[in-house]
Amino acid sequence: MADSFRTIGALSTVGLSFVFAILIGFGCGYYLDTWLGTSPWLLLIFTVFGLVAGITNVYRTAGRFLK
Repeated sequence: MADSFRTIGALSTVGLSFVFAILIGFGCGYYLDTWLGTSPWLLLIFTVFGLVAGITNVYRTAGRFLK
């Protein structure tokens, strides 16, 4: 029973970590674009980095629990 709750808890954080990775990438790109005046390039690049980081995190977490 405790293992089930631990697994459910870990898997429930996957969605939040996916969204936060994208938001952090977006925020960093936006800040750097406004600071350096390179709009919209760094915003796009860092958003893609955040998306890749989020997908990687989901893949690793799912792989850990699906074994």
